[in-house]
Amino acid sequence: MKTRWLMRRVGNAVVTCSVLLLAGFVGSSAAAAQGEESSWIDAVADWLDWSERTEEAVYREATSSEVFQAVQDLTAEITILREEFGVYDYPPEAEPQEDRAPIHVYAKTLEVLSKVIGVQQRFGVPVAEARQIPFKEIESGDVLANVQHIIDEIREFKANMVIEREIEPTPLVEGQTASSVYKSLADASFLLDGLRGRPLTPDDVFQNCTYILDEMERVAEQLSVSFEAELPRVEEAKRPKDVAQQVLRATYKMINLQTRLGMDASGVPGLTLVRVTPSEVFDSTNMLLAEMARIKLHLDVEVPREERPAPKGKTPSDVFAQVLGIIRNLDRMSAAVAS
Repeated sequence: MKTRWLMRRVGNAVVTCSVLLLAGFVGSSAAAAQGEESSWIDAVADWLDWSERTEEAVYREATSSEVFQAVQDLTAEITILREEFGVYDYPPEAEPQEDRAPIHVYAKTLEVLSKVIGVQQRFGVPVAEARQIPFKEIESGDVLANVQHIIDEIREFKANMVIEREIEPTPLVEGQTASSVYKSLADASFLLDGLRGRPLTPDDVFQNCTYILDEMERVAEQLSVSFEAELPRVEEAKRPKDVAQQVLRATYKMINLQTRLGMDASGVPGLTLVRVTPSEVFDSTNMLLAEMARIKLHLDVEVPREERPAPKGKTPSDVFAQVLGIIRNLDRMSAAVAS
């Protein structure tokens, strides 16, 4: 399904090429009438090839401002759904962001996609496939492509639910950054909670930490470091804030490992740790998952992770133990790299 944004970018070129194609078709038809072989099929094939190359170029040359524009379109689509289904909760507003890179924004799109899948499941319509961070250097065009994919999924959902309202395309506002795109996606993610029927829970964070540990095991194998799979016992009940504090520790450990591997280390995300919910903890673990993707790319570990079934009944204490396991294995890998 073509998206409005992409059509806005290539629309003029398509019209121009269509006119040329029509002229070529008419000319070739006249030639065929004179007994010459028609070449209009070749012309169509050439045009389709041109169209595909043009779409690739659009994504390759995308800017943060264009991604921001697409996210605003996404937010408008979500707003239509909320109004159609009478969802009037008051979602929180995401905090301003700093030092976000395209890979972090891509990780945030995966969170949004997972919530769209939750909406699809709730209403019993065809469900999108979950995605992972691709094995490549993530750029703005990759983020844009995933945002457009999510928009297409929502529009397909609207079609299944016979919702005919359409959005007004968002005008382009220059000067946007990956950090402003990230915040906009975070706001869209909060809007989806009311449609999905629930916010993120410790179960969601637990699954994310499981994926982090899975990725760490592959990296440890590449570094010839024994991986400690057994998690420490946590006797005392923990709160989301306790988990967030340990995730912040893990972030510093991740940066240390990246530095020892000779990578450009990422910055530390701004965690206020004042009012912490599972959503904030999930967001910070999502950043750890993005940083593990960067390490895998640096070490050429091109092994996709296996999707796992959604856990049930997990508590902040269960997640706390996982994060301690993440820290323990980061220490083991950093020590091995340093020796």
